[in-house]
Amino acid sequence: MSRFRIRQEREEVPEKRDDLRQFVGMRLGAEEYVIEITKAREILLFDEITYVPRVAGHFEGVINLRGDVVPVINLRVKLGMAMVSLSSSARIIITESASGAPVGLLVDAVTSVIRLPESGIEPASAAVGEVAAEFIKGIGRAGDAIVGWLDVDKLVA
Repeated sequence: MSRFRIRQEREEVPEKRDDLRQFVGMRLGAEEYVIEITKAREILLFDEITYVPRVAGHFEGVINLRGDVVPVINLRVKLGMAMVSLSSSARIIITESASGAPVGLLVDAVTSVIRLPESGIEPASAAVGEVAAEFIKGIGRAGDAIVGWLDVDKLVA
């Protein structure tokens, strides 16, 4: 016999509930962007990045992550934004390429976990803020801010 009792009279709650998607929020310049939380393996403090010569301009360099050499993409450069000196709030978000190899995304700051209702996410139009639409999966509203949902698969391809 269980020691817990369940009240028999329960208030009926309507089943119509909008599914929430979870994202990691980040700042690039004055704009707020998000990536799916399942795409973020970990978030690192910005530390020393080793420069690699003769690579595409958006590759910041490589880092040593527990013995693995991980390429780091500067999202500002990749998305065609103006370069600025990095502050103490800069972070590297570790994600994966299509082959499963780790890749770092250098951002100005990681803001928070953001939950957006599925119905509140709209397809991207021609451009969002300073970013070309080819890297944007959708647009959502988080409170008063409008956020762009970045397509990680296209960014690390």
